[in-house]
Amino acid sequence: MSHLTLTEVGQDLDRIVTLNNSAPIVGDDDALVSIEAAPVNSADILFAAGWFAVYPNVPSEMGAEGVGRVVRVGAGVDEALVGRRVVILPDFMHGTWAQETVVPASRLIPVPEDVDALQLATLPVEAATAYALLHDYVALSRGDWIGLNLANSTVGHYLIPLAKRAGIKTLAVVRREAAAEQVRQLGADVVLVDGDDLGDRAAAALGGASLRLLLEGTGDPAEVAKLVGLVEEKGTVVAFASASGQSPVIPLADLIYRGLSLRSFLILHWIRDTPRDRLEAIYGELAELVAQGVIGAEVEATYPLAEYQVALAHAQRTARSGKVLFTPSVPVS
Repeated sequence: MSHLTLTEVGQDLDRIVTLNNSAPIVGDDDALVSIEAAPVNSADILFAAGWFAVYPNVPSEMGAEGVGRVVRVGAGVDEALVGRRVVILPDFMHGTWAQETVVPASRLIPVPEDVDALQLATLPVEAATAYALLHDYVALSRGDWIGLNLANSTVGHYLIPLAKRAGIKTLAVVRREAAAEQVRQLGADVVLVDGDDLGDRAAAALGGASLRLLLEGTGDPAEVAKLVGLVEEKGTVVAFASASGQSPVIPLADLIYRGLSLRSFLILHWIRDTPRDRLEAIYGELAELVAQGVIGAEVEATYPLAEYQVALAHAQRTARSGKVLFTPSVPVS
């Protein structure tokens, strides 16, 4: 089987990621999955550079999440799984940038047959992140306001429609006007472009209301400072990414005098700590919402494995409008 391998830790993906072939070895608790689609995420780039929560043990298989079909299972796995379509939960040890991959059966969640594979491929990380951010930190009710920066990210593409469906209002912040229009189309209630007067514009847009929850994806202390004053007393800020590479900081007055909490989210920990039956229910619900057209990710390009250098370069461009994915099982014309 063909698969992409990280040969050393670093940032020069053109040199340190290679296309290789090997025969799959399926253990007793494993399943062999033929990959339909697998995204290139920012976490994959950070993983290759040694900057992610999991450090590469090179040579390391690349690709954290994806969707495919079970081809074969080990002696300890129910044969009924063979032929099923499944999403692969990320662990950064069993790569999905491959024609086929061997994965512990416990990392697989069956999903419907009649849903676009490109959309299913992004459910394990970004869609689940959006769901957890919306449900697991603050008990939100219809009419409540939440804030979200990095709102044009794939997480934002999922979170805004999920919030709208639940009757929760979103104050969405982006860094350029082109992204603002994209976020407006997702249904955000207020969309603002960052700037020196962001805090004043956000306060005016809220009309005296407070944010029940602030979801922070930039890591930029200056941007965080503009928004935390709008979070309710004893409210919660959740850091789910850091586009700037910095650590988010809550100003001392908000931290101590108003009792704000800064918390964090990591998909690997969420999957580890969430009971299996709840994982299956959540991913089933997300797949159904994709089928209904309620949620979805923008897809900018797909590539076969053989064009991995072009694909990885594309995925690292700034100001992309959508996801880049590998489609290993699609024949090259």
